[in-house]
Amino acid sequence: MISVIRSGLSGITQEISVISNNIANANSIGFKKSTASFDDIFSEQSEKRSGSLTGFGISLKQPNRIHTQGSLKETGQALDMGIVGNGMFILDTREDSGVVTYSRAGSFTVNNQGFIVNLDDTPILDKNQNTIKLPFNVSVDGKTPQKLTNVKVEPDGRIKASYGTSEFLTIGQVGLARFSNESGLRSIGKGNFLQTTESGLPTLGNPKDLGFGSIQNGSLENSNTEISDELVKLIRAQQAFSGNAKMLETERKATELLMR
Repeated sequence: MISVIRSGLSGITQEISVISNNIANANSIGFKKSTASFDDIFSEQSEKRSGSLTGFGISLKQPNRIHTQGSLKETGQALDMGIVGNGMFILDTREDSGVVTYSRAGSFTVNNQGFIVNLDDTPILDKNQNTIKLPFNVSVDGKTPQKLTNVKVEPDGRIKASYGTSEFLTIGQVGLARFSNESGLRSIGKGNFLQTTESGLPTLGNPKDLGFGSIQNGSLENSNTEISDELVKLIRAQQAFSGNAKMLETERKATELLMR
């Protein structure tokens, strides 16, 4: 009995940890909440009694990541991008880890080399996994080079820039990746993910292609965590933990009496 109660405490502890992490990241751009996951353990067939199974507690599993879309908030920043629908940004982390990473966090800017990067100075890639560079000066129609005056991102991911005139030039197109099982992606923090065997290989494309979402320029995707829902779950989990702790203490006292 004690082992059963302890397994319950372990499961509730994991649930409290997952809920606390969701709440802590409720304001993190592109964050995806998780739910605790575990299986019931039952006795072997030979130990069935009266057609029922004897419970032996629970076994812990990896938390299940929920990839539903968060709400979009307007920022007015030219290179902020919120994805409406399916898809994740492709980030160039190959120099550090040998692989690309994926994210829904769409806060981007231009570094001093002209590459479009996220807040960690990691370049964003197009669907062919090439970096996107925004020139600071361009010669339009063979005239004297003009400085960058404006930039915008179209719903299909095309990045357009103007240089001294109202005419916009396309300088690149943001790529997106989608997976058959997003819940199988491995989180590496800061809203970034790696593909796994469970997630399957990515399908790469452009925004607004078949099966892909579109880009909302000047916006960012909020966390999909609902604070009120998580607080209700936290209270329920804490009550369950308290109940299991009392059961464990009662079982301990009963065992001590039997051993006297």
